[in-house]
Amino acid sequence: MKKIFFAIPLMALAMTACNPSDIEGGSEWAAITADQIQVTATPAQVDGKNGNVIHVVSASPVVTAWDAPQLIENTTHTVTTEGDIYVTRLGTNTITLSATNTGGAPVTKEITVQVDTISYITDAIKNRLCIGKTGAPDHFGIGFDVSKVIIEQETTEDGTPGNKIKVTSNINPTLCTFKWGSGTMDTNIGDLITYDLGDDMDLTLEVLQADGSTKNFNLGKFSAKEYTFFPKEITLLTGYHPTESPTATKTWTLVDENNWGNGGNNDAKPSWWTTTVNAQGGSNGTITFDFANSTLTKVIFDESNSAGDKGGSGAFKLDFASANASANILFRLNTTEPGNIIYPIMINQGDYHPTVYDVTLLTEKDLILRAQHTNDNTWEGCFWVFKAVTEDEK
Repeated sequence: MKKIFFAIPLMALAMTACNPSDIEGGSEWAAITADQIQVTATPAQVDGKNGNVIHVVSASPVVTAWDAPQLIENTTHTVTTEGDIYVTRLGTNTITLSATNTGGAPVTKEITVQVDTISYITDAIKNRLCIGKTGAPDHFGIGFDVSKVIIEQETTEDGTPGNKIKVTSNINPTLCTFKWGSGTMDTNIGDLITYDLGDDMDLTLEVLQADGSTKNFNLGKFSAKEYTFFPKEITLLTGYHPTESPTATKTWTLVDENNWGNGGNNDAKPSWWTTTVNAQGGSNGTITFDFANSTLTKVIFDESNSAGDKGGSGAFKLDFASANASANILFRLNTTEPGNIIYPIMINQGDYHPTVYDVTLLTEKDLILRAQHTNDNTWEGCFWVFKAVTEDEK
């Protein structure tokens, strides 16, 4: 059984030998070479193995930053003289040190570390593995057994195969991406839904292991004859319906007044106070959902606004598994930059741009989105209030 830590503890430094520098005076560090920088990067020990939390130390009087490449996330950038960083790949990892004492172009130095076990699991990997849920793995590593993937297809009352395949159990400690028709699921367990009706569609699986290696499998052919799953909210939000309006899109804009504000993180609408994005230095605009192509396109009326909100397109996903009546969540909208919503700025959290939104109200004409503050202790949510754009207004 592997030990999993979901917070990075303070690690004791295990010093490694390095050649002392001949440079002593502070001003002399204005021009340095990589060989003159004294640094160490030491993996924390977990059950006698090198874990993926790395204790880094710079013993030289320079400003030091550490860039660590990650398996599925962007490279992390940490500015510190001494502290803990992490990597998410087993095997040899290369960490890049950047150091400067002048504010100019930094000197860089690469340090390699060997990681033998993933002791710290990031939220992104934890969520994809579904750790903590029944039928999911309890760690991240290598090794895949296709027989441990248990699936079942939803059918109508008369046994006609539907458009949902549920992965009920998959304890493989690897990242899995399932594809079936137009449907994609990148969690180890959950519902895989296609909006294509057809015969003998391949159900495929791509596996990403903790050492970065991949494997591909074909789990068989499955037909989808009828829609056993098609939430009405898809049509309300995007205008799309697989048979009635398969090419439709839908456009929304912020209401004229009280379109941005905050309230409790479980409220269905802004309850503490409201204002407008224009009053905050932003600009109104439109967002258009194209469900058939999974694209959200944003147009900003005035891109010269001080808040700097710009237009663009990006992929979006709807997460119906997140529905929670007690928290006023109908479902969740996941966006990607630049195809985010209008003025995606969290009040009381600087310039943070969320990409996950709770849909708390949705009708043919009205839409309210809520983003959660990352500091749960505030019990605070930020809200955006939209109205549908009619054909005459486009």
